[in-house]
Amino acid sequence: MATSLSQPSGSMLKLDEPSSVNPESVMFSDSAGSVRLEIEPGKTPAKSMKPKAPEPQLPHPISSLTRSIVEFAKFMMGTTGRDYQLPDPPTTEELKYFEFWNISIQNNQDTQATQRPLPPQIAIGDDVIQDKVENDLPGIDYKPAPIPPNYEISKHVKHECDAQFCLRGLPRITFQWNKPSLKTSPWNSASAQILADQWHSWYLEKRHYSRSTKLKVDARAVIARWLKTAAGKQRRITKEELSLREFRLDHFKEQHKQARRQIGLSRRMTAHACFPKHKNFFSKLYEMEVVSDYDYEADDDDDEAPPTRILPYWRSKVLGDLSHELDLAAIQLASPEEKPTISKLLQRRETRDATEFEASLEKIPLEAFTECFSDEFLQDTSVLERRQLQINETTQPYSLSQALADLQKLTCKENARPID
Repeated sequence: MATSLSQPSGSMLKLDEPSSVNPESVMFSDSAGSVRLEIEPGKTPAKSMKPKAPEPQLPHPISSLTRSIVEFAKFMMGTTGRDYQLPDPPTTEELKYFEFWNISIQNNQDTQATQRPLPPQIAIGDDVIQDKVENDLPGIDYKPAPIPPNYEISKHVKHECDAQFCLRGLPRITFQWNKPSLKTSPWNSASAQILADQWHSWYLEKRHYSRSTKLKVDARAVIARWLKTAAGKQRRITKEELSLREFRLDHFKEQHKQARRQIGLSRRMTAHACFPKHKNFFSKLYEMEVVSDYDYEADDDDDEAPPTRILPYWRSKVLGDLSHELDLAAIQLASPEEKPTISKLLQRRETRDATEFEASLEKIPLEAFTECFSDEFLQDTSVLERRQLQINETTQPYSLSQALADLQKLTCKENARPID
């Protein structure tokens, strides 16, 4: 149902009135009170020595904080979930209306030019929109997106966000997907800012924080980063394509499940052969769940192509390096007859981080010790979630770092050994 909201009245500070402030005497105030600073003519005042505000942080692309911001934006556009469908980009008429609306607002705010003419490049002869501009755009035919199922975001929050878009002259919540940038698209820039502000208010209320609390995260930058990856999903997927994708995904999962068992067994047996004194350590470490859930690309048309090494979000770099070193050791320990088979099983085409979808399907091992997990994952995990995973935070007599160093001494060729 279309909603009509009137635009806010504009106000502007008059800068052309004579100032009563002595240009050579500037007053500023801080927590200690007011201080008068005398500046000699022709000299530049010294820069303020006040400490800078903390720099906004950009969380990991698949952290829970990033997912919260992105899911909030998707919810406001009427979509949610993994196989979400993005709304259509703004139409030419909607883009024109947004431009004219902003010009009208600027004209209303300018108390010195109540009848400012439109720039030549904007006056494009659209009589309907032109009439709205000349009548100061009293309202907007806003089209709210449908409300998708979400147990965290209420209808009240959705309506409040819709109202903010309406007040900014945006007929609906969407993006120019062909311009996945905030710098080149005023529409995208305004939309991202509203969504970031609304998410900030909603998140504070959800966490029962004071509304004056300032979060370090830069939600607008998170949305800007997501836009670049979301633009590729804008194309509509047919039912036939979706059915084929599901069939290939099922085949992929079964194929990968078998490969995971083989890789996990190979790493465990190799570790036992290289470290007979630490069999218990490696037996518990290299269970099936420690192997990446998605070493194979589901959309790869070439079944014979080497798989891609996709790094799990939860896994630490040292555990990943140790796993890859064990793969190298397995190839070196293999007999000439077995070497081609084991090499084909363990070879990789390239390496990349897991996507949000892949990370959501990862099996995280239980009772693993802290060194197994990445810093990003630990920072993104609450106390209750750590308890659920039964993360072992005690100091281990034999660490992953030491195991990696010891294994590299065994796999390194004599002529390539580093100088101590």
